[in-house]
Amino acid sequence: MYCNGWIFTCFICLSLQVYLTFGLLKDECLEEGILSNEKLISLSKRIVPDLYGTSKGDSGKIAVIGGSLEYSGAPYFGALAALRVGADLVYVITTEKAAPVVKSYSPDLIVYPFLSRNYATKINELLQKFDVIVIGPGAGREDEQVKLLLDIIQTCKILKKPLVLDADALFAVTKNISVLSGYPAPGVILTPNKRESAKLNSAVNNNTDGHWHRYWGENVSVLVKGQEDTCYSSVVKFRWALVGGGSARRAAGQGDILAGALGTFYNWALKANLCENEQSTQLAQSVAMFAASTLTRTCNLQAFKENGRNMIGSDMLKKIPSAFSEVFNKT
Repeated sequence: MYCNGWIFTCFICLSLQVYLTFGLLKDECLEEGILSNEKLISLSKRIVPDLYGTSKGDSGKIAVIGGSLEYSGAPYFGALAALRVGADLVYVITTEKAAPVVKSYSPDLIVYPFLSRNYATKINELLQKFDVIVIGPGAGREDEQVKLLLDIIQTCKILKKPLVLDADALFAVTKNISVLSGYPAPGVILTPNKRESAKLNSAVNNNTDGHWHRYWGENVSVLVKGQEDTCYSSVVKFRWALVGGGSARRAAGQGDILAGALGTFYNWALKANLCENEQSTQLAQSVAMFAASTLTRTCNLQAFKENGRNMIGSDMLKKIPSAFSEVFNKT
């Protein structure tokens, strides 16, 4: 009886320890003010998966959809950032002309030359295998591409795929603001800069009470980038603003790096089950945005210290390993 009691007691202890380690108790999750900076940093570290006992693919299969002949660097920055942060497999779906260029940048990326309505069936088949999909970097704003991006978003909505929308995908949304309405969990994260957020605001202005980021429903969160990065969540207590880090130098490609990194963090946050209740999506989005914003700012600061005003986006990519170590204290 003693042995059985000891085993039962140990089982309870171990179960409680696992729950406390990998998920917040419901009361704590619902507690007001949960997302202090200290809590955000703690949760950001918690979502980083262990390297041991995993197989290829367990840490994420991320897709970046974008790129064009003119902007072949944008999907590369986003995809390599996702890979450097720690995703196992990163795919780029880009145009036929951009594909060989993107592929030549890195042998580590899996590149598909299918970003065309002629390959709609192949795109739809590929979408099903990705954990998180980043849409927009360098995709272009021609009418045909805008329609294609909107079609892809609509397909992802049916598949209930978590999305990160950046750059030209945000432009596409302004052309059809209803495309994200009622998007199901695990939701969407938009990453506009100040100008892009103003255009989104204008696009939905007649349909909101001034809080444009609420227009699409509870599963859509927004990270407005700038001197101060601001997270807007449908759950008020999960909102935050981040200053510090970074530099006065805003290198081309920095937004793409953040979007790609966010794709990986978003997948990790969703799988971490930080909050096992109706607010789990919003908490995962908030923590993922904070992790990506903090990492990007740290990369910028480290690269600026080394290169000054001559810093470029590639310099920031090189700083991801050291910045990740500084922020998350993981190897």
